[in-house]
Amino acid sequence: MSSNNNIVILGCGLSGMITALALANYNISSTIVEAQSTTNQEFFDDIRTTAINAFSRNIFEKIGIWQELLKLCGPINDIYVVDNKAPEMLHFLIEDNSCNKKMGYLIENTKFKKCLYDLVKQNKCITVLDNIKYQRINNNLDYCELALSNNSKLVCKLLIACDGKNSRAKNLFFSNEIEEDYNQQALTFIVGHERNHEGTAVEHFMPTGPFAILPLKDPYKSSIVWTVSESYASALLTIEPKEFAYLVQENFGSFLGKIEFQSKVGGFPLKAYTAKKYYNNSIVLIADTAHVIHPLAGQGLNQGIKDIDCLSSLIAGNGINKDTLINYQKLRQDDNKNMLLITDFINSIFLSNSKIFHSTRQLGFKAIEKIPHLKEMLIKYAMGERGK
Repeated sequence: MSSNNNIVILGCGLSGMITALALANYNISSTIVEAQSTTNQEFFDDIRTTAINAFSRNIFEKIGIWQELLKLCGPINDIYVVDNKAPEMLHFLIEDNSCNKKMGYLIENTKFKKCLYDLVKQNKCITVLDNIKYQRINNNLDYCELALSNNSKLVCKLLIACDGKNSRAKNLFFSNEIEEDYNQQALTFIVGHERNHEGTAVEHFMPTGPFAILPLKDPYKSSIVWTVSESYASALLTIEPKEFAYLVQENFGSFLGKIEFQSKVGGFPLKAYTAKKYYNNSIVLIADTAHVIHPLAGQGLNQGIKDIDCLSSLIAGNGINKDTLINYQKLRQDDNKNMLLITDFINSIFLSNSKIFHSTRQLGFKAIEKIPHLKEMLIKYAMGERGK
């Protein structure tokens, strides 16, 4: 059997579902193809958290899903950046907060995914085909044909690849312009603490790597993202739990009191890349299928949401054609590449433990703290308040 669709989305992850919901906001129908079964709890399980900046919040408001997501989000009221517990630190805070602006929001991925899935299933413009893999893709100038594992075929005008870094569609038809293996892992887990975090996020740049404390919806819980080398990650994941807990408490500090683990520890290898092209005939790449950056600034999905907003609005305004895909690539590729280079540069600066680099970083911290305009510019950049 064969069915015709204007748009097919590969992957029912965060970016795939947001893409479908963004298109549905313009009354554009789509079909999501997902390899896993969505009736299985494992489909939703993800120990990681996602930072949502102000730009992404505005997009979620535009497509009518923010009020549901807000129920699950912890607001980020201010951010401290500390270089190896040195006295000089950066404090990012919105000084004029008459509009009750937030620096951003934190949401647990498991809850995020479940919420989006409920919204997708309720939407008449979206069809989900789960527990089905695509086996072959026939990519033509004006249509795509997918052969599926249930012996059916899907034909569409546009195939949007949202199935991540291991996307077969991407590997078949695209290559990367930049590739970076950091030889690092992000150790991710949730802790409880004695004191209210009051929406405070802290980024410690430790000798072992960035140690981020991210405030969750529950004011007595935070998500930890500890970036370390591959070899150190292997050692940490095999030591006694008490020893690991001691090291985490040392890095965490005592400002929120004693901590206790609320989840298992997950380890995620860190790589970065950006695709040479964002479209090939009738296939277009979006979000982490097109680009992945270092997580230290928490901007990964926010960059993908910019892609989604850009592509969906272009399709709504100009239809599905080559000009739309050319404009999408033109509007998004440079911004994504620049964010990769910025996060790569920041990571390399803070990886150095030399006294010269440490002294230079401290001077930089002092300068930013004393130049309000520069500090305000950095806050706006982190909030996504710049060009699309």
